[in-house]
Amino acid sequence: MSIYKDLNDIKLDISEFQETQLSHLEQKRILKGFKNKIMPIRQKRHWLLASVSVVALALFSLSLAIDKGTIASMPFVGGVVEKYNYPNIENLDFSSYKTAIGETAENELGKLTLNEVMLDDQQVVLSSTFEPADDVKFDYQTHIRPVVKVNGQDYTITTGSQSIELNDSMFTIYNDIDLNQAIETEDIHIQLSYETLGRSMEDSIRIEQPWTFDVQVSQANLLAAKKVFEMKKPITLNNGEQVTIERVVSTPISTTIYYDLSLASSENIYFTIQSEDGVQQRFSTGFTSLDQQSFGRFNGLTLTENSYYLIAHDSNHNPLSERIPIN
Repeated sequence: MSIYKDLNDIKLDISEFQETQLSHLEQKRILKGFKNKIMPIRQKRHWLLASVSVVALALFSLSLAIDKGTIASMPFVGGVVEKYNYPNIENLDFSSYKTAIGETAENELGKLTLNEVMLDDQQVVLSSTFEPADDVKFDYQTHIRPVVKVNGQDYTITTGSQSIELNDSMFTIYNDIDLNQAIETEDIHIQLSYETLGRSMEDSIRIEQPWTFDVQVSQANLLAAKKVFEMKKPITLNNGEQVTIERVVSTPISTTIYYDLSLASSENIYFTIQSEDGVQQRFSTGFTSLDQQSFGRFNGLTLTENSYYLIAHDSNHNPLSERIPIN
């Protein structure tokens, strides 16, 4: 049993702490900080982020009138991957699909603890905790990005990063790594090397002694629950563009549509998913390319036995097709 999982289950009684009402200026400062965290830096071309659920977390935080010194001294609870892409969904538990690690590496910049690793379809999600050294300046706008090898190979298409301040000297670091192919083996060997640190890709510095981790994880439960809809369906959009819908993959974590734009002249093509009752959902994250596989990932959506449809649209949400059944 990992100590980090034990800590995550601890119920804290904060009744003993003195409450102090935040001033108007403090509330504005906190809200501004949370708004900045909504759009984390991502090394992704044609990247769109449809979810703004972190705003709800910001409003909730303003209702907690806890003294700032108390917050800084509260016990550490390792960040869990459920809080990364799904901060507004209560009682979400991906325990069956993730692995608790709890290993720590250290260099001149500080300590990095790898909390959890979770695999989704063509994606690796990481949660870690960073304790910067005393002379290292670090805040929520600074990002740490890893190089990831899965079973000895680098399949990375894109890497996302987010840093969340836990207290004055501790940060949760989340990373999501999208892969260019599905990994079908149950047992997975993952090598992580956190090699860059900075506020953007342009000003990132290369870490001389990277934090490295070598872990074994299992995706047996994910593979057993995964549904794959092989479509191989070429379509002509309303604007004349040619698109091939390759497949739709649904897991207990997300649903992802993979499509080919190699015959199109524009990368401005995305998809929504519409349920049988007409409710339409936009993708959470997406990547489009004329020479690589394009995809749209719908975090928190799992396809059931009901009917679902795809609708193509551009980035302004103008429809480019009729409903296309997922089957």
